[in-house]
Amino acid sequence: MKTVTHLFVVVYDNDAERKRVEYLIDKWSNRARVSKLKGISFMVEASDVSKLMEELLSKLDPPTEGKVRVYRVEPEDIGSKVTPKVVEIRHTSSEEPAIVAKLLRYVLSKFGAYYVSGEGSVSRYRAYTKKGRLEITVSVEEEDGGTAVNISLEGYGSAVEDMAKKLERELSLLL
Repeated sequence: MKTVTHLFVVVYDNDAERKRVEYLIDKWSNRARVSKLKGISFMVEASDVSKLMEELLSKLDPPTEGKVRVYRVEPEDIGSKVTPKVVEIRHTSSEEPAIVAKLLRYVLSKFGAYYVSGEGSVSRYRAYTKKGRLEITVSVEEEDGGTAVNISLEGYGSAVEDMAKKLERELSLLL
C-alpha cells in the first residue's frame, strides 16, 4: 500500500486541548512517521504559486536548500470517513425521578462527566477520558409507577464502550 502524507490542521481552543493533541501525536509517532512542523506554515489557494515560491526563496538566507517544502493538499471530509459511536443505555427503577436524577449526577461526576445544559427531564453532560471525549444525554422520566432512565453516549474510539460498561455496572448496583 502506497504511503501518503497527510497534513492535519488542528484548531484548539485551550491549553488542555493542545496537550491532548500533543499526547496523541507522541502516541502515533510509534505507528507512523509523524512530525510537527517547524518554522511558519501557511496555506495558499491559487492556481500557480511559482512567483510566490521565487519571492519566498529570495527572502531567506542562503543556503535555501531544504528550507522550504511545498505540498499540494486537498481538504478531506473526515466526518464522512469517521462517524461517532453511539451507545444507548435504558434502565428502570422503582425510585422517584428526583432521587434517580440526583444519583445519576453523582455517578456521572464520579466518572469525570460535567453538566453542560438541560431542558426539562433531559440533561447533557460532557466527559474527557484517557480514551477520548464523550457527549452524554440523560433522560429521567416517570413511567408506569417507576422511573425510566435513558442514557445516550456519543463519541469516538473506545471511550464510548468503556464509559457504557462503567455506567451499566454502576446502575445495576445502585438502581
